[in-house]
Amino acid sequence: MPIGGYCEECGKWVWVTSSGECRHGHPASSVREVQVLKPAERPLGPFGRAPRPAQAERGTGRWWWRHSLWMVWTFTLGVLTWVSFVYVGQRARSRAWILWGLVYAVPMVLTIASIGSGYLQYAVALQVLVSIISIVHAFLIRPTYRAIMFGDPPSGIGPAPPAMLLERGTRGALPPGGHEAVGAVLQEAQSRVDGIAAAAEVIAKPEVRQAVGRLCLTAEQILEEILLKPGQAELARGFLNYYLEAADRIIRGYADLSGRHLVSAEVTQTLAQAEASLGGIQKAFDNQLSMLLQYRLLDLDGEISLLEKTVQMDGLAGPGASG
Repeated sequence: MPIGGYCEECGKWVWVTSSGECRHGHPASSVREVQVLKPAERPLGPFGRAPRPAQAERGTGRWWWRHSLWMVWTFTLGVLTWVSFVYVGQRARSRAWILWGLVYAVPMVLTIASIGSGYLQYAVALQVLVSIISIVHAFLIRPTYRAIMFGDPPSGIGPAPPAMLLERGTRGALPPGGHEAVGAVLQEAQSRVDGIAAAAEVIAKPEVRQAVGRLCLTAEQILEEILLKPGQAELARGFLNYYLEAADRIIRGYADLSGRHLVSAEVTQTLAQAEASLGGIQKAFDNQLSMLLQYRLLDLDGEISLLEKTVQMDGLAGPGASG
C-alpha cells in the first residue's frame, strides 16, 4: 500500500518508503505529513484532504485564534520576536523559520551589548525596525503554518498532496478452506487500523502523525501477510489480541486528550508517555511483520528444495534429460 509525504529536501510531495524515507533517498527526518494513500473517493478540501467537521470547526473562530497567540511575541518591540519564529519552526519542523528566529534575536543582543555606550540609540532603532519587519513576516507565514499544522489552508497556500486520502480499505477475500474465523479476526483488526488512522488526522503534532502513519502502514502489511497465509494467524496472536488493541486505545486517547488543550503537569506527562510508547509499539509491529515474512521465506525455500528434488528424481536435471 503506497504512502506519501512532503519532503523538505525535494520541496514537493513524494512517495515514501516503508522506513519513512523519501523515494529520492532523503532521510525520514526530512519527510512530514506522512499518509497512507489511495485514490480519493469524496470531495477534497483545499489542502487535498476530505473536509472533516472537527477541522472545519477549528479552522476558524476561537480555536484558530487560540493557536495564533504565538504572533503576540512579535509585538514586544523585538524582545521576544525570536521566540515566535523558533516556536512555529519547531512545531512545523521548519529549519528556515528557526533560523529566522535566530536572525531576529541579533538586534536584541546588539541592544543589550551596547548599553552604556554611544551606539545604544542606533541599536534600539535597528531593533524597532527589525521588529516591524518581523510582524509583517509573521502574518505572511501564518497561512503556511496553518497549512502545515492543520491541513486546511486557504486555496493556493502551501503545496498540495496527491489527490489521495488515508486508506479506509477492506481486506480481500480469503482463500477457501474454512477460514471464516480468521476472516472475522481480520475484519475486526482492519476496523482498529481504520480507527487509528482516523484518530491520527486530528493530532496536531506532525511528528506524532508521522509515527502513527508508519504504525498503520506496518499493521496493514501484517494483515496482508495473514490474508495471504491464513494459517499464520496463530503466529500473529499477540499482534491481533493485544498490541493492535493497545495501540488503538493509546492513540485514540492521545488524540482526544491533546485535542482538549488542557494545561497541567499531569496532562503533559501523560501525553509525553503516550508519545514515547509509539516507538515500542512500532518495534513490536516490526517484529511481528518480520516473523511472518520469515515464515514466508521458509515456505519459499521449502518449495524450491522440493522442486529441485523432484527434477532430480524425474531425471530432468542432466544434460541428456531431453533425450
